[in-house]
Parts: sequence; structure tokens; C-alpha cells
Amino acid sequence: MSPLKWFLLLTIAMLPFLLMAKKPAHNFEGKCSLCHLTSSDDKRIFVKEIDFLCKDCHGNLGLSHPSGLKPSMPIPDKFPLDWAGRVTCATCHEVHGSSESLLRGENIGRIFCYTCHKGAMGRHGGSDQPAHSRSAVDVRGFEVTNKGNSIDRLSMECLSCHDSALARASVVKIGSGIWNHGNGVSHPIGVEYMKAYRNGGLKHPSSINPSIRFFDGKIGCGSCHNIYSKERFDLAISNRGSALCLACHKK
Repeated sequence: MSPLKWFLLLTIAMLPFLLMAKKPAHNFEGKCSLCHLTSSDDKRIFVKEIDFLCKDCHGNLGLSHPSGLKPSMPIPDKFPLDWAGRVTCATCHEVHGSSESLLRGENIGRIFCYTCHKGAMGRHGGSDQPAHSRSAVDVRGFEVTNKGNSIDRLSMECLSCHDSALARASVVKIGSGIWNHGNGVSHPIGVEYMKAYRNGGLKHPSSINPSIRFFDGKIGCGSCHNIYSKERFDLAISNRGSALCLACHKK
């Protein structure tokens, strides 16, 4: 078969996937009234606050960027704020767009965050703790114990920076395992909390501080840490008197 015929056959075979890639993530054709009060060219009049419109379908997204607040730093023009100058879901996401995660602009991942959070490369969320503080004698790191068990996307993002042995989170898939904090302290990541609860020694999730989050029922870096926290080491809650540890562990 000639190279031209091979090329045509390959193009035909790939056509459904190419069309799928161009398909908008949101299909609002003929459904303008779901979000807008008017069907005229000016479709910026919403039936309710845009964040509530998003939550009608997306629900609680868990650990995510806060909205409904006025930013403390200059925001590029391509990231629109609402009528009161507040951040909304549509500030970062183009509702009628087709890019990855509907993000505005060409960047994704941490580089996208740096568009506004220019100081984030050195510090986390205004915390006084350096984001990159590993030294040559630092023994911290992640040990995979179960390659067949996945970890959440946020934990992968964390490990892609905090464990230099791992590749970029966007291109690596790793299993659950143990994060070694150093000084002999370690904690599992990717473990199902209810499964661990049944083994004893843990509190029922219904009694745990809601600031401690689980990801599809699993423990992740974002369970104990929150980059928007003002606590030392970006802890989700204060660990004074071992409060963070005892929020889950009975002793």
C-alpha cells in the first residue's frame, strides 16, 4: 500500500478523536436560559451568582481555589472579575471555552497559578514557610507501596515538587505509598480512610474537622495541608497539642 493511502487511512481512523478533541466541554446549545435572563447578544445577565450556577452541576469540588473574594494582587485583564471586583469560577475558567479544564490562556498547572500568584514559586499562599526548603541531607521523600492504587491529582502535584525524584505530575502516574516527613515521621497517602478506620485506632469521618479533607475517600497531601492556610507548614488546622494528629487518630 502506498504511503498516501496509509496516510488517508490513518487520518480517517483518527477523525473521531480529532473531532472529540474540538468538542466543547460544556454543551449549552439552545440552553441559554439555564444561566442567562436574556437571549440577546448581551448574555452577561445571570439568573443568579455565577458560582452558584457552576455548583448546580459541579457540586462541592473539595480543596479548590476560593471564590467570592476580592484579590489582593493585580489580576491580568484576561481574568475577569464580577461586578463587585470578586473572583468567581469564571475568573479562571472560560465557561464556553474548549481548552484543558476550560482554563483561560495557554498555561496549565502551576504555571497557570503563577500568572497571578507571582510569589507562589517561593512561598505557599502567603505562608511564612518556604515552598522549597530541601537540603542535601534532607531524608524526606515518597515511597510507593502499591502501584495498583492511585493517589489524587493534588497529591501528585505536591509530590512533583516536593520529591525531586518524581517527574512532572502531569506525565507520571504513581501508586499509593508513604511520605517520609523526616525525623522518623511518616504518613500514608492514597489509603482509603474507611478501610483504615475499620482496622481500629481512628475516629469516624463524621466526627473529623471538615478542614481535613479526603479525596474519593482517600488520604492525600491535602488532607493535612492546605496551601491557603496561615498555619505553620501550611497545616489544614493547628497542630498545637497534636490537635491535627488527634483529629483523626484516637491516640
